[in-house]
Amino acid sequence: MINWLTIVAHGFWIAGLALILAALSYHYWLAGQTGHSLRGELAGNSFQRLVLAGVLLVSIGLSGVSRGLWQQVLAGAVVVGAIIGLVLSRRAK
Repeated sequence: MINWLTIVAHGFWIAGLALILAALSYHYWLAGQTGHSLRGELAGNSFQRLVLAGVLLVSIGLSGVSRGLWQQVLAGAVVVGAIIGLVLSRRAK
């Protein structure tokens, strides 16, 4: 029988990695179009927020597919860290 919760959990981390890759690709393109350095684009607030959102999705997905307690605790700590980072980046706006 298909375990749908596992499929959903895998979907979260795949979507998170896709978001990080899309953000990297877009900001690489943007740096070329605007003439800015890639380092400057990647240090920008918009890239940082997208990466934090991607890390949040990846860690949610990994916490859903983790079997061991230490893996779930570690993924949960990354979830909390990503949420704190997103909240702080919203306040710094």
